[in-house]
Amino acid sequence: MIPAILVQIALIVMVVRSAYVTFSLAQRSKKPWLDIAFHLSILILALSFLF
Repeated sequence: MIPAILVQIALIVMVVRSAYVTFSLAQRSKKPWLDIAFHLSILILALSFLF
């Protein structure tokens, strides 16, 4: 079984990556709303598992 600390580290990496991609996509002049929504949903799910 994977230790809990590795799962938490993986979730933190998911949160950071999703936040970064969402921010990067939001800076474009033509915003890809479906991609932004997808990465926001990953961010929300990862945060819900962390807390």
